[in-house]
Amino acid sequence: MDRLRAMTVFVEVADAGSLSAAARRLGEPLTNVSRLLSQLEAHLNCTLIDRTTRRMALTDAGRDYLVTCRQVLEALEGAEGRIAGQSSTLSGEIAITAPVSFGRLHLLPV
Repeated sequence: MDRLRAMTVFVEVADAGSLSAAARRLGEPLTNVSRLLSQLEAHLNCTLIDRTTRRMALTDAGRDYLVTCRQVLEALEGAEGRIAGQSSTLSGEIAITAPVSFGRLHLLPV
């Protein structure tokens, strides 16, 4: 079982409020979403979501684990963004090569 994928599915199920809605958002079959959630619960040896045919609700353990999953996934996205050079702040010097007349007309006023 890919735990990061299972965590992503769990967060999506919690946000969507149902397995079907989460499956639609993720573009995956309902059976895959249900199977991943069951595997995650088996791996953790606890129930994260109480499910009936009419409703679903996070358990206490599910609420705690949801907070942790969100933190882990956000940290992973941040690390991937920094590695990929998609940092939100720019740093360093910029060198511009242009004709002198262009510099006088357009760059000096700025």
